[in-house]
Amino acid sequence: MVVDNKTKNRLKRLLTAGIVIGFLSELALTVLYSWHVSFIKSSYIYFSLAIGLMVAIGILILYMFLVIVRIYPLKNSFRYLLNFAMYDISILVGGTLGKIILDQIINNLK
Repeated sequence: MVVDNKTKNRLKRLLTAGIVIGFLSELALTVLYSWHVSFIKSSYIYFSLAIGLMVAIGILILYMFLVIVRIYPLKNSFRYLLNFAMYDISILVGGTLGKIILDQIINNLK
């Protein structure tokens, strides 16, 4: 099966963006959940920060997907679903790599 250059570029960008977003979101969530600062005394403040961070990550994920797909449009709608599935899997891989790396760093600091 021969894949054209636009498809290769789209997949490379989706996979790279997904892994980076997954890693950074795992880093942000780990820092937020281990963040014990004196001004976060109220559970409402902590809850609103966590919800705000999750909403921002979700918007970033959709925005990056739409930007990449807009640059390299697809011919039918089923391919959008397949590309989003690959993008989602790359986000999970990036998050897993981030979790492994952060666990190693935290364990070495103890």
